[in-house]
Amino acid sequence: MTRNSKRALTGVAMMALSWSCAPKPASLTVEPERAVLDGYESSLKLDARVLDANGQPIVEGVDVTWFSTDTGIFKLDQDGTITARASGEGKVEVEVVGTDLKVVVPVRVKIASAIVTSHEKSLSLWVGQEKIDVWAEVHSEKGAFIEGFKPEWSSSDPSIVKVENLVDDRRQAWVKLTALKSGDTYITATFRNLTYDIIVRVYADDEEISLDGTRKPKQAE
Repeated sequence: MTRNSKRALTGVAMMALSWSCAPKPASLTVEPERAVLDGYESSLKLDARVLDANGQPIVEGVDVTWFSTDTGIFKLDQDGTITARASGEGKVEVEVVGTDLKVVVPVRVKIASAIVTSHEKSLSLWVGQEKIDVWAEVHSEKGAFIEGFKPEWSSSDPSIVKVENLVDDRRQAWVKLTALKSGDTYITATFRNLTYDIIVRVYADDEEISLDGTRKPKQAE
């Protein structure tokens, strides 16, 4: 065997030895062991550590995956960051690729309840009338205004009342209403799963209206 052949075999043997001596994952820890998020879009980063048999961290040569089916409650990124989306409880599963090592982290999200509110409860309009002084805003469970949360307006029957969301820097969500034809409908301010309804009655010029707002039957000519 030549000297070069011996050197080549020695190199291969040393590589094989280094691979066999590479630390093997023996345990997996995740901190914190339980995650609690308080408030919408609050976030927390979970820290996963892979340890060898001596309890020493393995920095290279291991891959960790993050998984959850509770993405309606929180968003999960592959760096271990979780971001609150809705109140509830779920879990994050952390695994070391190629091993049976797995840790489950319970996650609890707490978001204070809120309501959509407005200064109006019901409206009366005439066909062709426009109204631009209607607004809604989001309040906390204690009644305090929540900055940056603006509802979106919609109409249950756009053929009766057309709505146009007004975009400006005012803190409330303002809307422009246009009465198109006689009839009753609702306009709704919606923020996520929260809603606020306002009944809108639209009258034509030739309709007779009772004191309570109901339409009187037309008299036969």
